[in-house]
Amino acid sequence: MIRKLLLAAMLLLTTCTLCAAQSFDINLTAGTTSVSGGLHYKSYLESGYFCMGASGVYTDDDEREYKWGSLDLMVGSDTLGPGLSCDVGLRGIVGSADDASTSGDIGALGFTGTVGYCFPRTMIPVPLEIFGGLTWAPRSLTFMDVEDYFEFNAGIGVRIIQSASIVGTYTKYDVEMESGPGDWTLSDDVYRLGLVMRF
Repeated sequence: MIRKLLLAAMLLLTTCTLCAAQSFDINLTAGTTSVSGGLHYKSYLESGYFCMGASGVYTDDDEREYKWGSLDLMVGSDTLGPGLSCDVGLRGIVGSADDASTSGDIGALGFTGTVGYCFPRTMIPVPLEIFGGLTWAPRSLTFMDVEDYFEFNAGIGVRIIQSASIVGTYTKYDVEMESGPGDWTLSDDVYRLGLVMRF
């Protein structure tokens, strides 16, 4: 799986090099048992922008272990209102999960959306931002051992400089699996701290 993610990242960087690069977002967050990171490229159009990138997550604690990577393709706009941005698109996810004595492979093509808001300095003196996201793949868009995939993200950040933010995030994973002796659900609540950099 790591080879596939590296290959996808190389293809992404090659594609972006051939285009007139607009901006890159790099993020890395970590908790006591979990780490998540991603690289996304954004190119502006007349009516908004399109965004593509790759991200991954790895969690290992006493009860469960899971890891997967995703490729994202979204369109969005940051002109709906001052400080407000909104993205919608598709997300392909591939990985694996282990829960106690049960394990399975994860594959899904999900609908995804994100929203973010950066408060103006005239409202509050601290450069504060809030953001959230949702990914859902129904049974008809899942494969391998997955019956249903749901992921919810929410977070808050402080822009220490214009191109970087310190963020705190919460993520809820709920993945219904049909591997092993019977159906089971991977359910986890994860809190992380990290950094987002923009170029």
